[in-house]
Amino acid sequence: MRVAFVHTPYYFQEHMENLPFVANNFAVLPPMGMLYASSLLKEEGHETEVIDVKAEGLDKRETIKKLEDFSPDLIGVMVIPYTANIAMDWAEYIKGEMEVPIVAGNYGMIRYPEAVVSNDFIDYGVMGSARGVLTKLVKHLEGERESIENVSGIVYKNKDNEVIVNEPDCQTENLDKLPWPDRDSIDNSKYYTMASKKRPMTLLITSYGCTFQCEFCDMGDFGYSGRNPKDVVDELEYCIEKYGIKEVDIFDRDFLIEKDRAKEICREFVDRGLDITWSCRTRVDLVDRETLELMKEAGCRLILYGIESGNQEILDRDHKEITLEETREAVETTNDVGIETLGFFIIGHQGETEEEIKETIEFAKELPLDYAQFFKMSGKPGAPLYDQITEELGYDYFEKLIRGEIDVSDMPRPWTDLTNEELEEWAFRGYKEFYLRPRYIFKKLKNLESFSEFYKNCRIALKMIWSSLSGEYASR
Repeated sequence: MRVAFVHTPYYFQEHMENLPFVANNFAVLPPMGMLYASSLLKEEGHETEVIDVKAEGLDKRETIKKLEDFSPDLIGVMVIPYTANIAMDWAEYIKGEMEVPIVAGNYGMIRYPEAVVSNDFIDYGVMGSARGVLTKLVKHLEGERESIENVSGIVYKNKDNEVIVNEPDCQTENLDKLPWPDRDSIDNSKYYTMASKKRPMTLLITSYGCTFQCEFCDMGDFGYSGRNPKDVVDELEYCIEKYGIKEVDIFDRDFLIEKDRAKEICREFVDRGLDITWSCRTRVDLVDRETLELMKEAGCRLILYGIESGNQEILDRDHKEITLEETREAVETTNDVGIETLGFFIIGHQGETEEEIKETIEFAKELPLDYAQFFKMSGKPGAPLYDQITEELGYDYFEKLIRGEIDVSDMPRPWTDLTNEELEEWAFRGYKEFYLRPRYIFKKLKNLESFSEFYKNCRIALKMIWSSLSGEYASR
């Protein structure tokens, strides 16, 4: 069977936590879920194509042309709640141009399986792993498997056009048994983040899930599993040798949850002499000098820390389980060993006042951070805060958005008296005060490594200045 995956574009939506100029410019990342699915299908003898609309700069007509050239028997799209309306719009357009079954997968199918497949232009949905579900769906469509009613994890429409949600696929995915992502199907030179410095770059997933229970996060109920360190490093070495990868973003929710495993990965980097620059995300309470020094020796250039607030009471209320002193120590030690840092900060916590927001911005400026990102507190399906939004509205916002019953809008925030406009103004103030400091600008100019990095930073800075002058930083 010939299966095409279309990675639909993503750009600012009013319900997003990022400001428009950040959401539209922060990164272009490879669609890892699709690349894993493509590898699984190729492993079973199928032909696949991955079309990354944003990375390739395609419009809808150009995407259809690529699909027609490939002539697929099945088309896959990825549904994530925050960008689901964009994916739905593209899927509807594709269905109008091509009479080919469309299957939806990813996080949106876990949260809203019936809503996604209720759309006329979506034929099937996959809940769970690509190995456990998608490959079985393809076998069914080829007539090699029993009735679809018996395939766990599948969502489909029966002969009366009713949406049927089969029992979930409860198999725990063994990450070590998955084939590596199908990077042959993409141009790895097209991917980057605001903080990356080299190309080609890629993402590397060494674990899945998180063990913590932050009030605003949606990952605490998915459990955690980590890959074997040798398999991780084998994949990276292959990426370097075959694709010339120069930088990798370890895209785990938290690379150091299993610290011994992470350190073993770092030692493998060192022992094999891999010439690679990499970054990762972790918590400030999981690092120590010994670990940081090993990470630096292994090529780590940047660590992204979830700092969230400069007020201890707010951190406690969010069940973050870190202290301001731990944050200071972690960032200062990271800086001291020569690894750059990016801090994530949230504006609009439960009961947060404007004075407490000022504390957060000042805290960001006090820390020796290389980058900072300021988010508006927003509800994510599956996070405790999202329940407050649903109660306030009387319905599930993303469910209705996926069904096409409402238009995109900002969501209410019952936990704060600050308006969306005020939160956006404070977030943008955070960016201005952090990045437009003369000392900061001089430091970044002094540490530039290439003209392309200089160009990228200038482009982002000009967009920030233009946003400030025009007021386009806001969603209104």
